[in-house]
Amino acid sequence: MKVSDKPTGRILVRANSNSEWDSCEFAIVSISEKWKEEQLQRLEIIKPFAEDYNFQSLNFYNCSVDFYQTGENGLPDLDELLAGKDWAFIELDEKELDNLTPPESNLDCYRLAIYRDGDAKYKAYGKYTGEEFWTENLPLKQLTSII
Repeated sequence: MKVSDKPTGRILVRANSNSEWDSCEFAIVSISEKWKEEQLQRLEIIKPFAEDYNFQSLNFYNCSVDFYQTGENGLPDLDELLAGKDWAFIELDEKELDNLTPPESNLDCYRLAIYRDGDAKYKAYGKYTGEEFWTENLPLKQLTSII
């Protein structure tokens, strides 16, 4: 896995969990032309709420994300990869992807929360535990304009 200066089909983003026993440090978002089109439509939907300070977010079911733990599988240091940022485009082959370690929880109910400023956050929940897993905010307006 290596960070790319150019847009790619995957984004590495910092992630976390409220679990006391299951860790999650990062997620990988898979993006495509269809993903971009969906997000542009969703950004249009939230425009009427941009100035409403009581509006928090709209949630959409979206499974374009997978959560992972840092571990012994040769993942380079997350802080080194992201260099102080919360997300970056990455190049990753299928073998590297298969070697990443997901959380122990069986995750369910994947959602994308889009906030009034156009930022978005992926969330998922432990199927049997209800524990929450989430990414740091992603600048959806910026991502849809450069991908």
